Amino acid sequence: MIRLLETAGARTRELAPEDRVAAGLVDYLERHLVDETHSPEPGGAVLDDLAVLGIEPDGVRVQLPSPRVAELVGGLYFWILHYHPVAVLGFVQLEAYHPDRESVELLIERTGLSREAFGQLLLHAEVDVGHAAELRDVLDSLPLERRHEELIGVSALHSMSCLMDELLDVVDTAAIPA
Repeated sequence: MIRLLETAGARTRELAPEDRVAAGLVDYLERHLVDETHSPEPGGAVLDDLAVLGIEPDGVRVQLPSPRVAELVGGLYFWILHYHPVAVLGFVQLEAYHPDRESVELLIERTGLSREAFGQLLLHAEVDVGHAAELRDVLDSLPLERRHEELIGVSALHSMSCLMDELLDVVDTAAIPA
């Protein structure tokens, strides 16, 4: 997410002088980038959670992303760079569907895993409530044209589809007996 936000932010600054939608996104993307940076290394806080579970962070860093994750991120980069950076808002919209604290607590209880392994889920159960509200305000404030709205919608549906398929693959893989 950090690299996508950086790319979208750079593209909005490029377009901002002549593009009112891009100009309206600059401050939001800069603030949101700071809010999402939970570690000096992009994704580092998630790696810290995984390390608590005994998963070696260096192994995760060099692991090839799945085709679905590459499809998700690749599509977003393409739209941000070749159409309009407002595309990132479809992906960011997923924060409106954040984990709730009760569900995370239940997951901790039922798995018996260390609470420290759920740091990012617990954090986002709290902060994404505000992030979702802020995104709604930004969307309402932008002078969006139909093409922008369509791009945000396609980006959101694409993001949800790729993530759902990825999660289903994880569940299917976990269900296969060893």
